[in-house]
Amino acid sequence: MKTSKDVYNRIIYDNKYDTENFLIGMKEGSDIIDCPFDEYDPEEVPMHSILYFKQNEQIVWSRNPQVDLIFGSLTKRRQKEIEEEQRILNNPRLLKQRMKQQRIQEQKKKKSQQKKKKKK
Repeated sequence: MKTSKDVYNRIIYDNKYDTENFLIGMKEGSDIIDCPFDEYDPEEVPMHSILYFKQNEQIVWSRNPQVDLIFGSLTKRRQKEIEEEQRILNNPRLLKQRMKQQRIQEQKKKKSQQKKKKKK
Protein backbone atom coordinates (compact mmCIF):
# COMPACT_ATOMS: atom_id res chain seq x y z
CA MET A 1 0.00 0.00 0.00
CA LYS A 2 1.23 3.48 -0.81
CA THR A 3 2.25 5.79 2.04
CA SER A 4 0.56 8.99 3.15
CA LYS A 5 3.50 10.89 1.66
CA ASP A 6 2.91 9.24 -1.73
CA VAL A 7 -0.77 10.17 -1.61
CA TYR A 8 -0.02 13.73 -0.47
CA ASN A 9 2.41 14.24 -3.35
CA ARG A 10 0.03 12.67 -5.87
CA ILE A 11 -2.76 15.04 -4.86
CA ILE A 12 -0.43 18.04 -5.18
CA TYR A 13 1.19 17.15 -8.49
CA ASP A 14 -1.58 15.32 -10.38
CA ASN A 15 -3.70 17.88 -12.25
CA LYS A 16 -6.81 15.71 -12.04
CA TYR A 17 -7.05 16.43 -8.30
CA ASP A 18 -8.23 19.74 -6.86
CA THR A 19 -6.70 20.19 -3.41
CA GLU A 20 -9.71 22.25 -2.32
CA ASN A 21 -11.81 19.05 -2.39
CA PHE A 22 -9.58 17.23 0.11
CA LEU A 23 -9.42 16.94 3.88
CA ILE A 24 -6.64 15.26 5.81
CA GLY A 25 -7.58 13.28 8.90
CA MET A 26 -4.81 13.26 11.48
CA LYS A 27 -4.01 12.58 15.09
CA GLU A 28 -3.71 15.59 17.32
CA GLY A 29 -3.02 14.35 20.83
CA SER A 30 -5.76 11.82 21.54
CA ASP A 31 -8.15 13.45 19.04
CA ILE A 32 -8.65 12.95 15.32
CA ILE A 33 -9.19 16.14 13.36
CA ASP A 34 -9.98 16.95 9.73
CA CYS A 35 -7.69 19.58 8.27
CA PRO A 36 -8.25 21.23 4.87
CA PHE A 37 -5.58 19.90 2.53
CA ASP A 38 -4.24 23.36 1.69
CA GLU A 39 -3.77 24.19 5.39
CA TYR A 40 -1.69 21.09 6.17
CA ASP A 41 2.00 21.81 6.75
CA PRO A 42 4.22 18.69 6.61
CA GLU A 43 6.90 20.53 8.57
CA GLU A 44 4.53 21.11 11.51
CA VAL A 45 2.66 17.80 11.52
CA PRO A 46 4.58 14.66 10.49
CA MET A 47 3.21 12.46 7.70
CA HIS A 48 2.92 9.47 10.06
CA SER A 49 0.19 11.38 11.90
CA ILE A 50 -2.04 11.24 8.81
CA LEU A 51 -4.77 8.63 9.22
CA TYR A 52 -6.79 9.28 6.07
CA PHE A 53 -7.52 11.55 3.12
CA LYS A 54 -11.08 12.48 2.19
CA GLN A 55 -12.19 13.77 -1.18
CA ASN A 56 -15.66 15.36 -1.14
CA GLU A 57 -16.40 13.64 2.20
CA GLN A 58 -15.44 10.15 0.92
CA ILE A 59 -12.37 8.43 2.33
CA VAL A 60 -10.02 7.81 -0.60
CA TRP A 61 -6.97 6.68 1.38
CA SER A 62 -6.83 5.30 4.89
CA ARG A 63 -4.14 3.67 6.96
CA ASN A 64 -6.52 1.49 8.98
CA PRO A 65 -8.70 0.03 7.61
CA GLN A 66 -6.56 0.02 4.50
CA VAL A 67 -8.18 2.01 1.70
CA ASP A 68 -6.43 3.27 -1.43
CA LEU A 69 -8.64 4.75 -4.12
CA ILE A 70 -5.89 7.16 -5.24
CA PHE A 71 -3.38 4.59 -6.50
CA GLY A 72 -5.58 1.50 -6.35
CA SER A 73 -2.71 -0.35 -4.71
CA LEU A 74 -4.94 -2.92 -3.00
CA THR A 75 -6.21 -6.20 -4.37
CA LYS A 76 -9.69 -6.40 -5.89
CA ARG A 77 -10.78 -8.61 -3.01
CA ARG A 78 -9.61 -6.04 -0.46
CA GLN A 79 -11.23 -3.26 -2.48
CA LYS A 80 -14.59 -5.09 -2.30
CA GLU A 81 -14.16 -5.49 1.46
CA ILE A 82 -13.52 -1.75 1.72
CA GLU A 83 -16.62 -0.91 -0.29
CA GLU A 84 -18.67 -3.15 2.01
CA GLU A 85 -17.16 -1.45 5.07
CA GLN A 86 -18.05 1.97 3.67
CA ARG A 87 -21.60 0.79 2.97
CA ILE A 88 -21.93 -0.34 6.59
CA LEU A 89 -20.38 2.83 7.99
CA ASN A 90 -22.79 4.97 5.99
CA ASN A 91 -25.88 3.05 7.17
CA PRO A 92 -26.71 3.53 10.88
CA ARG A 93 -28.83 0.36 11.05
CA LEU A 94 -26.06 -1.81 9.57
CA LEU A 95 -23.47 -0.13 11.76
CA LYS A 96 -25.51 -0.90 14.88
CA GLN A 97 -25.80 -4.56 13.81
CA ARG A 98 -22.05 -4.73 13.20
CA MET A 99 -21.29 -3.30 16.64
CA LYS A 100 -23.66 -5.80 18.27
CA GLN A 101 -21.97 -8.69 16.44
CA GLN A 102 -18.55 -7.46 17.57
CA ARG A 103 -19.70 -7.29 21.22
CA ILE A 104 -21.03 -10.85 21.00
CA GLN A 105 -17.75 -12.08 19.52
CA GLU A 106 -15.76 -10.32 22.24
CA GLN A 107 -17.94 -11.92 24.94
CA LYS A 108 -17.45 -15.38 23.40
CA LYS A 109 -13.71 -14.81 23.25
CA LYS A 110 -13.60 -13.79 26.94
CA LYS A 111 -15.59 -16.87 27.96
CA SER A 112 -13.26 -19.09 25.96
CA GLN A 113 -10.20 -17.52 27.59
CA GLN A 114 -11.73 -17.95 31.05
CA LYS A 115 -12.38 -21.65 30.38
CA LYS A 116 -8.77 -22.12 29.31
CA LYS A 117 -7.54 -20.48 32.53
CA LYS A 118 -9.74 -22.72 34.67
CA LYS A 119 -8.35 -25.85 32.98
CA LYS A 120 -4.79 -24.83 33.88
